[in-house]
Amino acid sequence: MKTIISTGQGRLHLIDSARAIKNSGVEVEVITGWVPSQNLPDGFLNFIGRFVGRNNLAYGLRKRRPAELEPNEIKTCVFSEFFIQFLFILSKFKVLKRDNAAVLGWKLFGWQSKRYLKDAQIFHVRSGAGHGSAIKKAKKENMVILADHSAAHPYEIYSQLSKAYNKKNVPFNPETGLWKMVLEDCKNADYILVNSEYVKKTFVKQGFNSNIISVIPLGIRYDFLGLKKDYKTEAKIKLLYTGSVRKWKGVHLIIEAAKELFSQNILFEIHLIGSISNEIEIPEYLVKNKILIFHGHVPQDELKLHLINADMYVFPSYCEGAAQSLKEAMAAGLPVIATEQSGAPINHDENGLIIKDDSSKALTEAILILADDKNLREKLGHNAAKTISENHTWEKYGKDVAKLYATILAKKGKE
Repeated sequence: MKTIISTGQGRLHLIDSARAIKNSGVEVEVITGWVPSQNLPDGFLNFIGRFVGRNNLAYGLRKRRPAELEPNEIKTCVFSEFFIQFLFILSKFKVLKRDNAAVLGWKLFGWQSKRYLKDAQIFHVRSGAGHGSAIKKAKKENMVILADHSAAHPYEIYSQLSKAYNKKNVPFNPETGLWKMVLEDCKNADYILVNSEYVKKTFVKQGFNSNIISVIPLGIRYDFLGLKKDYKTEAKIKLLYTGSVRKWKGVHLIIEAAKELFSQNILFEIHLIGSISNEIEIPEYLVKNKILIFHGHVPQDELKLHLINADMYVFPSYCEGAAQSLKEAMAAGLPVIATEQSGAPINHDENGLIIKDDSSKALTEAILILADDKNLREKLGHNAAKTISENHTWEKYGKDVAKLYATILAKKGKE
């Protein structure tokens, strides 16, 4: 059994997916973008990264050559990646729209990938990377098409974000060319692979056949498992949020909750890790009183310390696929508060608290519940870590995808 995995433009989980799938005994080839020579220094790669707005570009590019994959198992579409970055630079100068740049770049990637599409049974393709006749070529080669999609349905995303932005200046448009390409790939595929039940639910809601959609959660790194050991609180309750600081993620709801807790004279502090968007209004008095503490991006070891030291994790996002940052907090053993739309594997009051979306009141109430109940924090934290360790590892992901491949090919053999 052999699969060809196409990552599409940029960075995504599919390199890690390929490693896990190969470790489960499947022959794998990966089609991706530029994989620089080991002889090129990281400093040079990061210098290039500054031109395209990518910090620590070397780190991301090096991940495309994992030790588990042999050099001949990695196929590159170098020109299409440089081309799309050139177009994105032009879009900054208003020479063309960014969406048009994305469409052209993704189509070129698919077109370049066609030369590698042979001698395999399955074409496992990131949604959007099947254009440029890539899916057509794979079908001519008698491959089964499995579209890998890691976000909620575009119309669900727009509907959810319309709440956060009051239907004005919503930073997402499901009618753009790129998102139309993504949906066309899902429609043209034989099967669709998603990473959460929530994502599947949004596709079924939009008319997709549930029988062709499989849910296999992505893995979490082993070094995040069971980090938290102590659930006692100090004088101040410590809350943690990780991710971009923007309305999409519900950070304005966190700030509203902070205002309410502060007005009740509750001792607490909220640590926010991630880049800050200018769409978020940050009350100066909450910063001055060390209620809101912003850390920006932090290294992984420092992130682990934050997970260990926090009393709870909050993630009131409006729409995700399955937020990996939230699953990392669960893996660490933190009690979490999140929306259903976060896509995380939370059963309310068992391994976390699910709150209503778009509600700072619901968030505040959940924080107060956890703050007053050490036993509940400990129960939720232990159960969260167990959920991730048993069902959300890369080893299990690889085995489950290998089983899915076998099932797909068995069905094909009976047709």
